[in-house]
Amino acid sequence: MDQEIPESPAQLTPEWLTAALRADGAITRDDATVTSFDAETVGEGVGFIGLLARLHLRYSGDAEGAPPTVIAKFPSQAEGARAIGKLYGVYEREVRFYAEIGDDVGLTTPHCYYSAMDIDSDRYFLLLEDMAASGRVGDQVAGCSEEEALLAVTELAKLHASWWDSSAFPEVAWLPRGSDLVRALMQALYPQSSKAFTEEFGERLTPEIAAAMATLDQRILASLPELETRPETVIHADYRLDNMFFGIDRAPYELAVFDWQTTNRSNGPYDLAYFVSGCMAPERRRTSEPRLIQAYHDVLVERGVRGYPFDELMEDYGRSLVLALAIMTVSGATLERTNERAVKLWEGLLDGLVTSITDHSALALLPAAP
Repeated sequence: MDQEIPESPAQLTPEWLTAALRADGAITRDDATVTSFDAETVGEGVGFIGLLARLHLRYSGDAEGAPPTVIAKFPSQAEGARAIGKLYGVYEREVRFYAEIGDDVGLTTPHCYYSAMDIDSDRYFLLLEDMAASGRVGDQVAGCSEEEALLAVTELAKLHASWWDSSAFPEVAWLPRGSDLVRALMQALYPQSSKAFTEEFGERLTPEIAAAMATLDQRILASLPELETRPETVIHADYRLDNMFFGIDRAPYELAVFDWQTTNRSNGPYDLAYFVSGCMAPERRRTSEPRLIQAYHDVLVERGVRGYPFDELMEDYGRSLVLALAIMTVSGATLERTNERAVKLWEGLLDGLVTSITDHSALALLPAAP
């Protein structure tokens, strides 16, 4: 399908959508066409580096089986967020994810009807299945139950096990190595971001963590050689409730995961630590955490992962908590928190990491600053 890549919902037309859905096979009859649609913005205040619109489609002809709604995804319209997205290739990564490996990651993802990109002109577009009719989207601010968290970590383990030390990584060269991304962040952005971050969020840090912030980037950089000896897998890298649908009624899935902009190949427990630390209030997390981590490890073993003992997982889990804080220091200082919900999201994620780092004495797992 040779069509211009739209940059916003305003550039979409019924004819464009008809051609895209017909190319996918979602529209099968020659007389069926999209005649009109309404667009509503979705996902505001949930941390996306992108613009999402739900399109309510109206058809003529025999459109049996064609989707009544779809999700159109574009790069962010905010200059700062778009610059970060372009710098780290998140838009290209997500388009390639759906086009090349989205059906092979061991868990449910939205069906992609159409994807396109033009790197030179900085245009990227996805037309995705709208799972709102079959699932309930998670809420990072509200948190989840232990059983929902258990489902999320077992599905996460299926993803990680399916790509654990995979021989297929050379075939997906566009998937960056997580340690390379972290190294670039720490070297290029952390020093200036740390000051702005601590000025805004310093009161939410413990004295120990606040004192560590000035040299945290150097300690992270010193820890990367050991991280690079750990088994690699495909990670989501933003695995949280806002990026999940929990199946309802007769949905063909229990959990579906979306927003694959930050996916990379790295140490699996990063996803686990990031999710568990922020999915519920600290007191509930402390009670549920042992069961969740054990369940994750059990599924890895059940799915054939060998040579990764539980004590090694726990070390990686603790280091991942600190790594997530360092990454949040950069993103929290550079990304716009556009509304009250977005502020609560960031504060909740930060509070979860701070209490988890403290509970696990995780700072002690990093080498001293050079």
